[in-house]
Amino acid sequence: MIDKLVFCVIIITMQDISSVNFIKVRLENPGDITHVEEMDLSRPCIFILGGENTNTAKWAHNYCITIAKTLYLNNITSGLDIYSAYYKFRDRNSSIDRLNLFREFRDIDSLQKYGNGIKLEDIAYLNQSYPLCNVYPNYIYDVFNFAFTPRLLTPNNQMLDPQEAIKNFRNMVIYTHCHGTYVLRMIEKRMQQKSNQYTYSLNDMHTIQKNLLAINHAPFAPLEDFKFTTLSFASAYDTQIGYYNELDYRMKENIKSETPKNIKTGFYGPTFGNIVLTDRIKIDPATEHSQVGLSGDPVDKHKTTENGQTLFATERNSLLTGTRAMLGHKPIPQIPNMLNTEEISYNTLLNNAQQTYKTLGMNTR
Repeated sequence: MIDKLVFCVIIITMQDISSVNFIKVRLENPGDITHVEEMDLSRPCIFILGGENTNTAKWAHNYCITIAKTLYLNNITSGLDIYSAYYKFRDRNSSIDRLNLFREFRDIDSLQKYGNGIKLEDIAYLNQSYPLCNVYPNYIYDVFNFAFTPRLLTPNNQMLDPQEAIKNFRNMVIYTHCHGTYVLRMIEKRMQQKSNQYTYSLNDMHTIQKNLLAINHAPFAPLEDFKFTTLSFASAYDTQIGYYNELDYRMKENIKSETPKNIKTGFYGPTFGNIVLTDRIKIDPATEHSQVGLSGDPVDKHKTTENGQTLFATERNSLLTGTRAMLGHKPIPQIPNMLNTEEISYNTLLNNAQQTYKTLGMNTR
């Protein structure tokens, strides 16, 4: 076991030169980009972890514009910063990174089933080249040290009082897209493992983590048993993501059938990772993975289906409600309050989920 762990450390250290860069915009002037190496903890912020194609400042800035537009159109026009990350994977394979994380949550048989085409040789390659161990891609360390370490430790690396750390975590909302949700899960693992070194008790660390709100669009990571407070939003027709839970697998089975059954927008709770899921959300299937539609701008309305408009309404309200609570120094709102919109009620989302379970032949959860 020790030999394998040492081998893992050596292999990843020698090959991994991945990194992350960060930009910042002020909500009052979202067109003005600043490259930064640290966060201003005195100001509330939204921190964006984008998809794996976010490899330039321009792509990172596109996310900032989407979030700023969403806030502006809903009367949040000042008082916070928006940070966004862009990745330099270099020799790393982000697909393998994600698969390696899924391997911790799934046995091989279910991983192949959920994965819809994952090959045994892929798993064999992981087992040989990426033994399961507590070693992270360099870019995960970069994100952790940028946004999370300063919220847990003093500049002299002394542990903050847990209540101070909780306050710091309530001063940030995370927004992820696709691979960004993988990054968030790895950050969560890192926090758990660092709790002993930081001398936080596990209970204190869990409480700190629960005070971070994350909104995930089209998440490409396991969703169950998140330690952070998360809400996820996805289309069953999004072929760029998959195997995040059994529900996704059943949905895709339905889509591939000769007579697919209509699936309404529903909310699936802790068993499936607090996800709002529906069928097609975009008129153009090539854009099914995109978060365009989040802002609610009428210009974007013609790009989304009726189900898409409903899903984005719940996602938008979750982001807005969570952000307003952050700005008001209030606790994270209850999930029903974040998901209730004029378009659809929380109870209707639950009822639609119950109907989906029956439609797909699943046990009621």
